[in-house]
Amino acid sequence: MTLFLAAETIFRTGATSTADAMNDKPQEPSPFRPADNPAVIEHIKLLQGIVNRLANNSASCKTWCLTLVAALLSLAGTSRNPALVPISLVPVVVFGFIDTMYLAQERAYRDLYRRMVGKMQDGSYALTDAFEASAPISFGGFCRAFLSWSIWPIYAGLIAAYIVAKCTGALVWLAK
Repeated sequence: MTLFLAAETIFRTGATSTADAMNDKPQEPSPFRPADNPAVIEHIKLLQGIVNRLANNSASCKTWCLTLVAALLSLAGTSRNPALVPISLVPVVVFGFIDTMYLAQERAYRDLYRRMVGKMQDGSYALTDAFEASAPISFGGFCRAFLSWSIWPIYAGLIAAYIVAKCTGALVWLAK
């Protein structure tokens, strides 16, 4: 029996192993089918793990951005060189873009997760769905992620603080 046929037999019968699937005894279908199938459970766990990793990476982007901006501003102050202050905008823009991509990807995977759970609930989950792990991002998804409360207040706030400091002369004062 090929691996695909074994997987299909396990999926269709709800067996927990290949030996159970090849057993001649007919099994009664579970009332939780396909949610109690090991392949389905692992697929949902996979999607949950991806969403968790993307959320953690997004949080790390914010942490690294604030750390680098603080370090660059401290360097500008200790070296008394106001020309270093505009360089602090580079990590804001770079990490803002990366963070937006992480959030857009996370949302795409959450949508995929919801679709798979919906298919499980209405009974249309099929063997081919167990191999679905792709969640492409659209431009609209990127724009919605950028306008999220977890992105624009942080990165736009840092840029606004820079502009206010530049206009009020606080940057020159910082470097003196």
